[in-house]
Amino acid sequence: MAANDGTTVVTYASLDLAAASIDRQAKQLDQDLKAIKAMIASVSELWEGEAKSAYRSAQTRWDTQATGIRENLSQISRAVREAETAYRSGDKRAAANFQ
Repeated sequence: MAANDGTTVVTYASLDLAAASIDRQAKQLDQDLKAIKAMIASVSELWEGEAKSAYRSAQTRWDTQATGIRENLSQISRAVREAETAYRSGDKRAAANFQ
């Protein structure tokens, strides 16, 4: 969105860019979490007893939360794309008033 007088300006391109950025960030989050999990896995193999059990429990919670974040990001990206369609439809309806 360009600098302006304080009015919100929405362009089709800005909505497409926003949705694509959200998708990229979600993918990067997945890659980062996999890398962290791989680093921890090499160390956690040495853990035994309560430490191992506590880690597994924590990892299950983290996996569940990460899945929730991915789902939320996907929903947000989808909503932004749907908003682009709605803006385009509204723009066409408004343009039809001048014909």
